Amino acid sequence: MCDVRSRFRVTVDSAAVKVLALDFDGVVCDSFREVLATALAAYEEMAPDSRVLASLRSRLGRGPWHALETHNDPVAAAFEALMPLGNRAEDFGVALRAIEDGAAIRDQASYDLFYAAVGERWMHEFHDRFYEERGQARARDLDGWIGLHASYPWFLELLRRHAGDARLALATAKDRRSARLLLDHLGVGDLFAPELVMDKEAGKDKTAHLVAIHARAGVELAAITFVDDKVNHLLKVAPLGVRPILAGWGFNGDREHELARRLGLAVANTGNAERVLYGGGT
Repeated sequence: MCDVRSRFRVTVDSAAVKVLALDFDGVVCDSFREVLATALAAYEEMAPDSRVLASLRSRLGRGPWHALETHNDPVAAAFEALMPLGNRAEDFGVALRAIEDGAAIRDQASYDLFYAAVGERWMHEFHDRFYEERGQARARDLDGWIGLHASYPWFLELLRRHAGDARLALATAKDRRSARLLLDHLGVGDLFAPELVMDKEAGKDKTAHLVAIHARAGVELAAITFVDDKVNHLLKVAPLGVRPILAGWGFNGDREHELARRLGLAVANTGNAERVLYGGGT
């Protein structure tokens, strides 16, 4: 992997950062409860005879999935461990199928093999059902739906403190309405210009999002720092010439942190994020 390291710029002059582009889930917002509840609702439609769902229902009863107590729940823990290996909504369905099958998924390569075997038709249907379920939950009880999301207060304070130092952009697989509602709920909606909020319609991966941000912001790609909580997203965009940073506080863990460091990616955390993102360091 040593030859990969040259693709990443791990230091930066703060004046050179003109756009700070952020993934949403796991970077700006802790959406784990909402994502899991929505994924379970979509999966229930796709796999009504699921053993995993039957096990969860034995504890939850007939209540809504967002009422599931995720603390110390083995299915929730397994789902969370697989989240860093996916990309879009259909990956949440793939993760549940992997849990259902007891698949041994240790890393990105084994996840990709399982993903390839699932089938495009099934994933396309799950993708659509996922967003249908999210839209219905949001329409039924907007306040309750918003309440499933938590923030990373220290990171939002950091963004506010540096407002004006770099333009903020969003690169998310969420739909635009959900993203704007949640940015406003978190109190940072005013920091993101509407034209720099790239949602799921921008493309299937973050490369398309970053290219669109580059065009709309009118800055060179080298002046864009991109923060995501998934190593696979950062590897995808690195050839563009943007500066990729792993958010160490998101939906990842030691496995991803170690992989990022082996690849030469900077890992931001609560102790160094200000310096890494704005001040020039690793």
